[in-house]
Amino acid sequence: MVTSVKTIAFWKTVVGLTRPYRFRLSLAIGCGILAGLSNSMLIVSVKVVIETLFPQPDAPSFAQSLGSPLIAAVELREAPALVTRLALGPDPVAQAVWQQFGADEQAKLRQLAATPVSEGTNQLRGVLAADLNRVLRTADLGAPAAAWSGAKWGKATEALLAEHPVGPARVRLNRWIMEDAFAGALDRNPKVSGLGFIRGLSDHALLATEEWEVRGSLRLTLLIIASVPLTMLLRGLMTYLNIYLMNWVCLRAINDLRARLFGHLLGLSSSFFSDTNTGTLMSQLNALNALQTMMGNSLVVLIREPVSILGLVGYLAYAQPQLSLVTLTVFPLTMVPFAIYARKVRRSAKAMQQQQNEQSKIIHEAFTGYRIIKAFNLEDTVRTEFETAGQVSLNHQMRVLRAAELPGPLMEFLGSVGIGVFFAYIRFRAGGVMTPGDLLSFVGAVFMLYQPIKALLRLHSQLEQAQATTEAGFQLLAMQSAISDPAQPQPLVAAGQDIEFDHLTFSYGSRPVLRDITLRIRAGQMVALVGASGSGKTTLTNLLMRFYDPQAGAVRIGGVDIRAVAARDLRRQIAVVLQETILFNDTIGRNIALGRPGARPAEILAAARHAHAHDFIMEKPAGYDTVVGERGVALSGGQRQRLAIARAVIKDAPILILDEATNALDTESEHIVQAALEELMVGRTTICIAHRLATIQRADVIVVLDQGRIVEQGTHRELLALNGAYRRLYERQFQE
Repeated sequence: MVTSVKTIAFWKTVVGLTRPYRFRLSLAIGCGILAGLSNSMLIVSVKVVIETLFPQPDAPSFAQSLGSPLIAAVELREAPALVTRLALGPDPVAQAVWQQFGADEQAKLRQLAATPVSEGTNQLRGVLAADLNRVLRTADLGAPAAAWSGAKWGKATEALLAEHPVGPARVRLNRWIMEDAFAGALDRNPKVSGLGFIRGLSDHALLATEEWEVRGSLRLTLLIIASVPLTMLLRGLMTYLNIYLMNWVCLRAINDLRARLFGHLLGLSSSFFSDTNTGTLMSQLNALNALQTMMGNSLVVLIREPVSILGLVGYLAYAQPQLSLVTLTVFPLTMVPFAIYARKVRRSAKAMQQQQNEQSKIIHEAFTGYRIIKAFNLEDTVRTEFETAGQVSLNHQMRVLRAAELPGPLMEFLGSVGIGVFFAYIRFRAGGVMTPGDLLSFVGAVFMLYQPIKALLRLHSQLEQAQATTEAGFQLLAMQSAISDPAQPQPLVAAGQDIEFDHLTFSYGSRPVLRDITLRIRAGQMVALVGASGSGKTTLTNLLMRFYDPQAGAVRIGGVDIRAVAARDLRRQIAVVLQETILFNDTIGRNIALGRPGARPAEILAAARHAHAHDFIMEKPAGYDTVVGERGVALSGGQRQRLAIARAVIKDAPILILDEATNALDTESEHIVQAALEELMVGRTTICIAHRLATIQRADVIVVLDQGRIVEQGTHRELLALNGAYRRLYERQFQE
């Protein structure tokens, strides 16, 4: 029950993805319905063609029954009783009809009428139909009918009797007389009776001449033959449009979902990325490909195949109701293998996705940390881990494959048992035999019925697999960010405003990092944060950029709590230069322009000059169009840092954060980068995190942190004079 509820909810979510594309989805559904109906149309077309080209003895073909006023054998009801009535001649019409038969024909009809029903009924109908058809064309039943005073003729019959018709009109009169006189034996349903259908046509179109009848019958025969390729053409066209339109919708819906999930992940807080492996996130995004395949196939199957099943079952029930009931009783048994194996699919698919996540994590870590792997000769170890995860995933894949494919042959076997029951019933049942057209159409409909049922049952396995594969992705999409914008954010102007950390307390999980921090940074000041690793320096700047929210206290800019401000508005007014410079695998110019998307080339050039980067850029063969490689691998550490400074310059934000921007540089590179930083800090409120105390001696305020608390603050000279924590840090570096 719980699984069914989850499946229904999953389907609602999947179908909801297609809402922006309702029109094409409606077209796809319409084409799917027509494609499903075309199967039963094809069966009917084949049956009609068989009966037209290979008619039964003494029975008119389908084309003849439509092309001329003939009485088909299937139209005759109570054939033995009709023969008795004609032979006894109780009325003028019956006598006139019986006199048209020769002595041999009369004897044969009497003999067949006396034969038990199970042996001679069909043959009697055929012979009687042939004799009556000849009477329709040759006899003049008008005079006997007019002389029969006890008859109640229909209005159409009386009208023709009054006109004394001849030629084709007399043939019609004969048929109407016989329908009125022998109503219990002749089927007057226009949907069954060929003549009943023709009665609605005009005289000119119906029976103008005998030549017209011959040509009309030929044309109709050709049209009937052409119905098979025309039906196949319709089936193929509708199937193509159904698949094309449905996949058009699904591809765009999944692309929208991927973009939506990617954007949602980017909007999650930093704590989420700290706790989640990057390779796992990449795997979750790639897992949506399974949903794309499932949607494209399943929606096509879900629309087309039920219609096909209903059409074929309806035809079988109409053509052979009892035989259909016997044959279709086997179908519930064919569903048993699918019910057994469907449960295994979901468990194995979920485990398979977990192993694929593990492989993605190994791949990401191996490619990003390839230097460590090579330096410590870890290639064999990492490859073994990857192969182990792949083998486990392969085992689960094979379980899913077995659970999805094994029920198919079992279903076909059970279906063949049903076909065997059908042939046994044909051989031993009482009564006459089926016509070739009936037999071929029935067997064809039964065989055509298996494929859509098999597709629907297999769809359940595909759905279980897709649901298990994409479950984590939808959970990510439903995840709320720990950092959310207020409903009505306040505007923020950071230029010329003080920054205040008011009694901040913050912990990463259960590990406390900041304890009751209170600090005020004046507008335009350079404030340096120093202290041992883990003392809370970077955490303080992360709270300022609102990567996290404090558990207690507040961060204010110009008296405005940054939690009351839109995160984008806040970060737009803060520029950052980190120790680990992140460059994207793009051109130098594009990497600089990330500070302010849409910046003009002249502005990019000016920012590079301010960052002392223009000269080394122009030494590159492609200049500003040089591709820096993944994470800027084509550049030195100092060059990467200068590009990061240029990016901060072009952003032109009033607040600047320098997080150990020169810590990993050699002396020469540090000197160049420090000069660029000093130009960047002019006119900005700067927070500088540094381990090298020589780079921050000119800071307006130096704040010393120890175990999440501020233990000292002041200028370089003031702190040295205190002979406290700062002096110990300074002397230790001086000795080193």
